[in-house]
Amino acid sequence: MNEQEIQAILDEIRSKITGNTYEDMLFLQSQVNEYSKSEAGKAVADEITKFALSLLPQEQKDYMNRALYIGERRLDQVYAEARKLMNEHLNDKALTLTRQLYDKIMEEFAETETERFFCFRNLLESNLYQIMYHPEKKLLHAPFDFSRYLLAHAFNLIELRRAPEAIPVLQEAIRFNPTNPDPRFELAEVYKLLGDKEQLLQCIRDTLPFCTTPYGLSRCYTNMGYYCVESKDYEAAVHFYFESLLFVDHPAVPGELKHVSLLMGKRITAPTREEVLATFKKYDIQNGPSEYVVHTATQLANQAMGRKAWEEACYYLGVLAGTTHDEEAERTLRNCEEHLRLEKEGLE
Repeated sequence: MNEQEIQAILDEIRSKITGNTYEDMLFLQSQVNEYSKSEAGKAVADEITKFALSLLPQEQKDYMNRALYIGERRLDQVYAEARKLMNEHLNDKALTLTRQLYDKIMEEFAETETERFFCFRNLLESNLYQIMYHPEKKLLHAPFDFSRYLLAHAFNLIELRRAPEAIPVLQEAIRFNPTNPDPRFELAEVYKLLGDKEQLLQCIRDTLPFCTTPYGLSRCYTNMGYYCVESKDYEAAVHFYFESLLFVDHPAVPGELKHVSLLMGKRITAPTREEVLATFKKYDIQNGPSEYVVHTATQLANQAMGRKAWEEACYYLGVLAGTTHDEEAERTLRNCEEHLRLEKEGLE
């Protein structure tokens, strides 16, 4: 990506700034997250971060300049180096860096009696938090996705067989973004490792209300399948595993079902819908997305369509169609995708 291309992207991003600091910071954070996913986009993400900091009042700028560095390196640069080491399976070396990140975040971005930092990745997560938690404290937007940084530190601890130490780290990752299921999924894995079935069950229940993707729902249901196998409720495990396949056709699930079949000593058949729903009720597990997700995604999709913001509308409708399998949501999504195609081709 050359300088001209980077500048064109930055100009487009700047054109979308509204003057509402709260919404602008959420938007810029989502752009940083998006461009950080690739090597080519990292230069763009770096410039977006600088631009976001320039929008803050001077007092906050001074604080951020002090809080955002470990030595001469900015926190995102430390995280990038840690990720590189993790990708090379050098978790012991990566742990030194993620520990530095953890200590810095806990020191500089701690929750106070009146304020707390958050790192929601988009407006859907932000709105979900507002609806579900009704926060009374002033919310300050963290400069980076600290939930992801802390998740990396927890992962290193788990890989180095220090799983119990990962629990408080993951709880902090959840605190920075309660609506992101990823730290909760990792916490469930810790409870599996520790053989703590009851904490696992509670973790699954806590995760489900925030699942906005088919993958999220499917993973919760496979975790329930694991829980039921450990509890020797094999029929229930079968029901949860089959339900997970309605959302993601994960290649590991047939193997899990074969394992359950051996434990039961009989051939497994697909359960009826009534049997599945009865099992969900038995364990007090919601089936499908939470009402909060459906309501929030619907509202945001309608608002986006009203503004003819087709790409944004497609995202929210994708959440609805993917998690509910609702035919009307799927039709509306296809319609918005057509509007988006025409827009990109300059025909609308």
